[in-house]
Amino acid sequence: MNIAIVGAGNGGTNILKSLSRVDEVNVDIIVDTNLNAPGISLAKELGINYSKSVDDINASNLDVIIEATGIEAVANEVYEKFSSDCKIIDSTGAFLIMTLVERDIETLEKLNKQMDIINETSTVVQDQIKEISDSVERIHDVTNNLISTTETSNKYIDKSDKIINYVNKIAQQTKILGRNANIEAARAGKYGKGFSVVANEIQKLAGSSENFAKEINNILVKLSNELRKINSEIDNLKQLSEIQLGASEKVEFVVDKLKKQTDM
Repeated sequence: MNIAIVGAGNGGTNILKSLSRVDEVNVDIIVDTNLNAPGISLAKELGINYSKSVDDINASNLDVIIEATGIEAVANEVYEKFSSDCKIIDSTGAFLIMTLVERDIETLEKLNKQMDIINETSTVVQDQIKEISDSVERIHDVTNNLISTTETSNKYIDKSDKIINYVNKIAQQTKILGRNANIEAARAGKYGKGFSVVANEIQKLAGSSENFAKEINNILVKLSNELRKINSEIDNLKQLSEIQLGASEKVEFVVDKLKKQTDM
């Protein structure tokens, strides 16, 4: 459909702006006595013919002329010259078109602003998702390091336990030696008094060693229990980080889908 627009003010400009987006419509020319009117400037940008005189309208190639000035003299001139060649939409019809077009433009502008906000929000969300994903990966690394550390600690506890058992055996054997030494000292009578003192000190040392070994063993048992708790918390942390990572991947997928739709 070929169309001419008479009047390049705000109304004619909005009509031109709207119709230029429709593939089935070709705006052949826009006319206004003011070549600095906004509609003329838009026509120049779009590569559409423009003129300051209605005489330059070739009605034989047109289907419709839209008279958008609302000036009676201009409307009468257009009717007189072109009503026999094509259909003419007068200022009343043009006003209706302009009203619909303005609302259409307002709606499009609102949609464009909303799309801009969605795009900005999508960018921010994607950046945050990336930070979350990076933090989750770091949490995985920390978790793995903690697991490695607790495993190493458990190995040292096992080795320490073996050493404590060995110390206990030595302490028990030393106690037996001390008792035997006391028995022999008693048999020796007054000649065994000095040896008896040494035997008693050996027994005291053996008792102290045994007590220290028990205390160390109690500490190691407590440490082992704490490490089990740490392992349990690490498992929980690992599960939470996996849930967090899965959620961030789902959000990222939805945001990408939304962004692709807004780009269409």
